Amino acid sequence: MEDRDGGYRVVGQFDEVFKISGVQIQRTVPMSSNLRARVERFIPTLKFECLSKFVIVAEKHLDHVCRVWSRHDNEVRPHSSRDHLPPDFTAPPGEATTVRVDDIACTSKLAGVIQSYSRRAA
Repeated sequence: MEDRDGGYRVVGQFDEVFKISGVQIQRTVPMSSNLRARVERFIPTLKFECLSKFVIVAEKHLDHVCRVWSRHDNEVRPHSSRDHLPPDFTAPPGEATTVRVDDIACTSKLAGVIQSYSRRAA
């Protein structure tokens, strides 16, 4: 992803390096001021909460770890900006009056780095 701000770009030099290595350059959408802030917040979160806990041995390993963590971040993990719901949730879950310990299921991913708890189906 490349920012459209021309103030920091060296004319064509970086683009050539990426094109030679087979990387496709995508530019941000014009007038998308919050996009950069969201990416700048996401990268340190990925780095400190996930990648710092692994010794990445290959590109395929990195892809797998990032894919699993991203899926968890978007589908399971609560976000305060979304009223403590994951970004992919469309409606809040139903309210529970009582929860027994036997009703709670723990799901572990990435060798225990990600643990999420959910209520078992009735």
